[in-house]
Amino acid sequence: MGLSWRDLVSGIAAGLVVVVFGAFATGSDFPLVSSAWAASATALCLAVGCFVAAAVDLHTQPQPPAGVAIRRATTVTGTIAVLAGLAGLIGNSARALELLVMATLLLWMAATCWHIYGIGADQ
Repeated sequence: MGLSWRDLVSGIAAGLVVVVFGAFATGSDFPLVSSAWAASATALCLAVGCFVAAAVDLHTQPQPPAGVAIRRATTVTGTIAVLAGLAGLIGNSARALELLVMATLLLWMAATCWHIYGIGADQ
Protein backbone atom coordinates (compact mmCIF):
# COMPACT_ATOMS: atom_id res chain seq x y z
CA MET A 1 0.00 0.00 0.00
CA GLY A 2 2.83 2.41 0.90
CA LEU A 3 2.63 6.08 1.71
CA SER A 4 -0.16 8.27 0.37
CA TRP A 5 -0.93 11.96 0.11
CA ARG A 6 -2.78 11.59 3.43
CA ASP A 7 0.44 10.45 5.08
CA LEU A 8 2.21 13.53 3.71
CA VAL A 9 -0.55 15.86 4.92
CA SER A 10 -0.66 14.24 8.36
CA GLY A 11 3.14 14.36 8.61
CA ILE A 12 3.24 18.06 7.76
CA ALA A 13 0.44 18.81 10.23
CA ALA A 14 2.15 16.80 13.00
CA GLY A 15 5.42 18.60 12.25
CA LEU A 16 3.70 21.97 12.49
CA VAL A 17 2.18 20.98 15.84
CA VAL A 18 5.73 20.38 17.10
CA VAL A 19 6.88 23.73 15.64
CA VAL A 20 3.97 25.52 17.36
CA PHE A 21 4.87 23.91 20.68
CA GLY A 22 8.56 24.72 20.20
CA ALA A 23 7.78 28.35 19.44
CA PHE A 24 5.55 28.57 22.50
CA ALA A 25 8.12 26.86 24.72
CA THR A 26 10.87 29.27 23.65
CA GLY A 27 8.70 32.29 24.43
CA SER A 28 7.90 33.51 20.93
CA ASP A 29 5.96 36.77 20.67
CA PHE A 30 4.16 35.58 17.53
CA PRO A 31 0.42 35.94 18.28
CA LEU A 32 -0.49 32.36 17.32
CA VAL A 33 1.90 30.91 19.92
CA SER A 34 2.44 33.68 22.47
CA SER A 35 0.30 32.06 25.19
CA ALA A 36 -0.73 28.54 26.12
CA TRP A 37 -4.26 29.40 25.02
CA ALA A 38 -3.17 30.62 21.57
CA ALA A 39 -0.71 27.77 21.06
CA SER A 40 -3.37 25.25 22.15
CA ALA A 41 -5.87 26.70 19.67
CA THR A 42 -3.33 26.63 16.85
CA ALA A 43 -2.06 23.14 17.71
CA LEU A 44 -5.59 21.77 18.12
CA CYS A 45 -6.57 22.97 14.64
CA LEU A 46 -3.44 21.43 13.13
CA ALA A 47 -3.89 18.24 15.15
CA VAL A 48 -7.45 17.75 13.92
CA GLY A 49 -6.14 18.02 10.35
CA CYS A 50 -3.47 15.46 11.18
CA PHE A 51 -6.01 13.10 12.79
CA VAL A 52 -8.42 13.25 9.87
CA ALA A 53 -5.73 12.80 7.21
CA ALA A 54 -3.90 10.04 9.07
CA ALA A 55 -6.82 7.92 10.21
CA VAL A 56 -9.38 8.20 7.41
CA ASP A 57 -8.65 4.70 6.06
CA LEU A 58 -8.46 3.15 9.48
CA HIS A 59 -11.86 4.49 10.46
CA THR A 60 -13.72 4.21 7.15
CA GLN A 61 -12.61 0.85 5.75
CA PRO A 62 -13.35 -2.65 7.04
CA GLN A 63 -10.38 -3.82 9.11
CA PRO A 64 -8.89 -7.17 10.11
CA PRO A 65 -8.77 -7.92 13.87
CA ALA A 66 -5.43 -6.08 14.24
CA GLY A 67 -7.00 -3.05 12.57
CA VAL A 68 -9.93 -3.07 14.97
CA ALA A 69 -7.49 -3.06 17.91
CA ILE A 70 -5.48 -0.20 16.38
CA ARG A 71 -8.68 1.71 15.64
CA ARG A 72 -9.77 1.43 19.28
CA ALA A 73 -6.37 2.53 20.55
CA THR A 74 -6.26 5.50 18.19
CA THR A 75 -9.81 6.47 19.12
CA VAL A 76 -8.84 6.61 22.79
CA THR A 77 -5.61 8.50 22.04
CA GLY A 78 -7.48 10.92 19.76
CA THR A 79 -10.05 11.56 22.46
CA ILE A 80 -7.27 12.29 24.94
CA ALA A 81 -5.66 14.67 22.43
CA VAL A 82 -8.88 16.59 21.82
CA LEU A 83 -9.63 16.82 25.54
CA ALA A 84 -6.07 18.02 26.17
CA GLY A 85 -6.47 20.66 23.47
CA LEU A 86 -9.73 21.83 24.98
CA ALA A 87 -8.15 21.87 28.45
CA GLY A 88 -5.34 23.99 27.02
CA LEU A 89 -7.91 26.41 25.67
CA ILE A 90 -10.11 26.53 28.76
CA GLY A 91 -7.33 26.55 31.33
CA ASN A 92 -4.57 28.28 29.36
CA SER A 93 -2.50 25.22 30.30
CA ALA A 94 0.98 24.51 28.96
CA ARG A 95 0.81 20.96 30.40
CA ALA A 96 -2.36 20.25 28.43
CA LEU A 97 -0.62 21.59 25.33
CA GLU A 98 2.26 19.16 25.94
CA LEU A 99 -0.20 16.27 26.19
CA LEU A 100 -1.88 17.37 22.95
CA VAL A 101 1.48 17.40 21.17
CA MET A 102 2.47 13.96 22.48
CA ALA A 103 -0.90 12.40 21.61
CA THR A 104 -0.76 13.93 18.12
CA LEU A 105 2.68 12.44 17.51
CA LEU A 106 1.54 9.02 18.77
CA LEU A 107 -1.47 9.07 16.47
CA TRP A 108 0.61 10.18 13.50
CA MET A 109 3.15 7.42 14.12
CA ALA A 110 0.44 4.75 14.47
CA ALA A 111 -1.34 5.79 11.27
CA THR A 112 1.89 6.15 9.29
CA CYS A 113 3.15 2.74 10.40
CA TRP A 114 -0.26 1.31 9.52
CA HIS A 115 0.07 2.67 5.99
CA ILE A 116 3.77 1.86 5.52
CA TYR A 117 3.42 -1.74 6.55
CA GLY A 118 0.13 -2.09 4.69
CA ILE A 119 -1.43 -3.94 7.59
CA GLY A 120 -4.90 -3.03 6.42
CA ALA A 121 -4.15 -3.45 2.71
CA ASP A 122 -6.18 -5.83 0.60
CA GLN A 123 -4.10 -8.79 -0.47
